[in-house]
Amino acid sequence: MLHYQDSPKDGKSCSECTSFRPSTTPDSDTGTCKVLEGPISPHGWCMAFSRR
Repeated sequence: MLHYQDSPKDGKSCSECTSFRPSTTPDSDTGTCKVLEGPISPHGWCMAFSRR
């Protein structure tokens, strides 16, 4: 529904979004999101992007 993708779009990525939460596990390269379920790539993007 929010067109999540594992790659950035127009220079915007999840790691720069207010909804993204980085993993607290050092071995993990994914995080979580307040809007989307499941593992989220810090390099991903979706329509709910909101720059910090």
